[in-house]
Amino acid sequence: MLLALDIGNTNITFGVFGENSEPQDNTPIATWRIATDRARLADEYGLLLSNLLSLKGIQTEHISAVALCSGVPPLTQVFIELCTTYFQQDPMVIGPGIRTGIKILYDNT
Repeated sequence: MLLALDIGNTNITFGVFGENSEPQDNTPIATWRIATDRARLADEYGLLLSNLLSLKGIQTEHISAVALCSGVPPLTQVFIELCTTYFQQDPMVIGPGIRTGIKILYDNT
């Protein structure tokens, strides 16, 4: 399963996508939105996320990949630590220069 994290200034959105999902099916199995708190530590976010997953019957051992993007640079390292500690996964951090295979067709003029 893929855990996707979007860390914003106001909210952090989590989504879990199934491993047997069809490529065209981009519907998450579960989603959550929590308030962003720059003072929280990796263990606090880890406990919160583990509990949310458990409530939906998703075990942390079933998370096989993590992707995250962050608009809050101080929390990026916190969530990298969370991913390695709680999911034993090095997350793909989406940012400038990362090759995702998605074409961005934006007219910048």
